[in-house]
Amino acid sequence: MSPEDLDQKLSQGKTESVYFLYGPERFYHIEAIRSLTKIWINEDNRDFNLETFDARSSNVSNWLGSIKTLPFLGGTKLVIVRNLHDAIPKDEDAQSLIDYCNNPIDGTCLVITADKVDRKRKVYKALTKIKGAVACEAPKENVLVTWIRDKAKDQGYAMNTNAARALVNRVGAHPGVLVQELNKTLIFVGKNKEVSEKDVQEVVGETRLETIFSLTDALKNKNPHKALQLLNNQLDHGEEPIKIMGMIAWQFRVIWEVKNYQQRNIPSNQIAKAMGANPFVVEKALQHTKNFSNQQLRRAYLQLTQADRSLKSTSQDPVFVMQTLILGLTATRH
Repeated sequence: MSPEDLDQKLSQGKTESVYFLYGPERFYHIEAIRSLTKIWINEDNRDFNLETFDARSSNVSNWLGSIKTLPFLGGTKLVIVRNLHDAIPKDEDAQSLIDYCNNPIDGTCLVITADKVDRKRKVYKALTKIKGAVACEAPKENVLVTWIRDKAKDQGYAMNTNAARALVNRVGAHPGVLVQELNKTLIFVGKNKEVSEKDVQEVVGETRLETIFSLTDALKNKNPHKALQLLNNQLDHGEEPIKIMGMIAWQFRVIWEVKNYQQRNIPSNQIAKAMGANPFVVEKALQHTKNFSNQQLRRAYLQLTQADRSLKSTSQDPVFVMQTLILGLTATRH
């Protein structure tokens, strides 16, 4: 189910004994855990009925041992396990976890989170099929317009469609950042209780002006300082490293292909037609082909391939991988 489906079920008092929150949008993980904690945990039973584990520093027997401990004064025992993607259980432990999820104890709730899943692994395949599996993926921007209006309404504010769309356009499909910017806007609006497009423009900066295209322009112009600054901006606003790298790779492929047509003496105004590409994209690439030799473009392709492998490896820090890639692509050697 989606995070929206989960919200609806919880509002109707429908809960499960096991939840698996998986996907890159951690904001949804946090929101779901907050809602479940609000339902079952209070100050009187918090010390007895709530326990949190990090999968990297604990194991399945710890989690199941805790969930099987009787809840205090008959309440609901809530056990939260974070970061399963960083510590996949061994076969025997994985089976124990799967067995429990198929037959959980009444009066308890086990919540497991993972930023990503490998469906080839038995434990992930099983967890994604349980009733409480919630896919926490980045939503479509058209869905976010309604979503952010509902968030404003929940806090007692009316937000028109144009204002919501302006906020989404400035921030992008990043629910966590959107809520932060919405809250800032609501504070600005104050007692007025109505949020206009102008209010959004006053409060929310053009975070998307420093887009991936600005980053790739800095790479094309061999400006490492600007490129790193723009990379960090993208990461701070929740952009996925693999998505950034994919866009950079696409831009370099276009430059290489355009350069190849140039070297075959095909007139500039005919290259877009020969490629079957957007004329604007080709025009932008033509401005930068002189900045790269064939050898540099070949080296860039190898660097991008290596970065792609590293980002898909759980042992690599994605921020370090991207920063290394940026420095490599802006090197001036021939």
